[in-house]
Amino acid sequence: MPDALSPKQLEFLKHCTAKWNITHGSVRSGKTVATTFGFMQAVNECPDSKIYIVGHTSETAFRNVISLIMNSKELSIFRPYCTWGNRKLHFKDKTITVLGAKDEGAIQNFQGDTYSLVLCDEMTLYPESIIDMIDTRLSPSHSRGFCSMNPSHPGHKIKQWIDKAAKGDKNYYALHFTLDDNPFVDFDYKERIRNSLSGLFYKRNYLGLWCLAEGAIFDFFDHDIYILKRPPACAEYWIAGLDYGTINSFSCVLVGISTGVQTQTGKKMWVEKEYYWNPKDTGRQKTNSEFARDVKEFLEPYDVKQLYMDPSAASFKLELQRLDINVVNANNDVEDGIRILTSEMKKGNLFILDECKHLIKEIEGYVWDGKAAEKGEDKPIKKNDHAIDALRYAIASHKVSVYDPYKDKQARDNWMKNRYEPTRRY
Repeated sequence: MPDALSPKQLEFLKHCTAKWNITHGSVRSGKTVATTFGFMQAVNECPDSKIYIVGHTSETAFRNVISLIMNSKELSIFRPYCTWGNRKLHFKDKTITVLGAKDEGAIQNFQGDTYSLVLCDEMTLYPESIIDMIDTRLSPSHSRGFCSMNPSHPGHKIKQWIDKAAKGDKNYYALHFTLDDNPFVDFDYKERIRNSLSGLFYKRNYLGLWCLAEGAIFDFFDHDIYILKRPPACAEYWIAGLDYGTINSFSCVLVGISTGVQTQTGKKMWVEKEYYWNPKDTGRQKTNSEFARDVKEFLEPYDVKQLYMDPSAASFKLELQRLDINVVNANNDVEDGIRILTSEMKKGNLFILDECKHLIKEIEGYVWDGKAAEKGEDKPIKKNDHAIDALRYAIASHKVSVYDPYKDKQARDNWMKNRYEPTRRY
């Protein structure tokens, strides 16, 4: 075995001979390397090419697994025998097909064939029907499945497999990984991950626990830390997020951004002000054209780089574009957006100015939906969340590029050419 493998990964490789071989636990703990190494060993011995690698999408399968095989030190023993093309990995005389399992519509990818080997990355993200379908495809006596994942809710099908393994069912082998099981990740990184997560995401992604989504989402929110009277830095530019509503509330938030390049203070983002219209409080609804004019006036004094909004509000997007506002379809994955929001706050990168009264009130009351959790779904209660949704669209969608323009001439020239001059300064 290569020296680059951890003791926990070696333990997995010694015992991964069951029908299903499972690694689960915290992020960056070495799970994917362990399952991929065990899978590739099995590929080497497989008598045919009924072999598959499955990801949440085929793109994530490539990013998380194929690139690992082709580029990582840990799996370098297999690299000389591999070629990649047309969503197929060729290893010696074997062909491995890559598939995506994002939603129920992908089930057709898995019908009509038997599998000798399958590697499932991020398996808790697949619909249960696809998990069942993959399981039924492993019908040959020599067939085996390998899967890795971060934990989900305790009623998940994969957690049932893990429990069966713990009770001695020989069809299942499961090994739990924590971040401390990876000796190749330095202490500072582990501390940064630990300090940037909270609540559900801390329990699942750092501790590696299978737990329900319950309680306050921003359970760490402290007025003295996160609410400011003025911006923490000079804005290099602004972005905005918008949650469209006619019967329900309409909200737009303005977010100032400093990359910290000039001041060497690190990335800072802050919600500078909010626009909020609740027809139940005001007694009237506004038209799309009225809202568009309001948003234009709200953003006018600032150098707004992009406005992010839900892609489903297509007609209102056109209204804004007619006013020359740069509108971008937002990342609308709720759980992913919440994770990014809470992480940026915990890292000390995201603050809120005290004039944003609606947003502050929503953050304080934002909780997981206990009834949805009992059904195995991670959802916040869909109530009083319009300003939060607007902020989620902006922060989860915008990539803040942080680099030092003074150390690299090309970067400096590009930065000077493309930087946005703020129209307001502090």
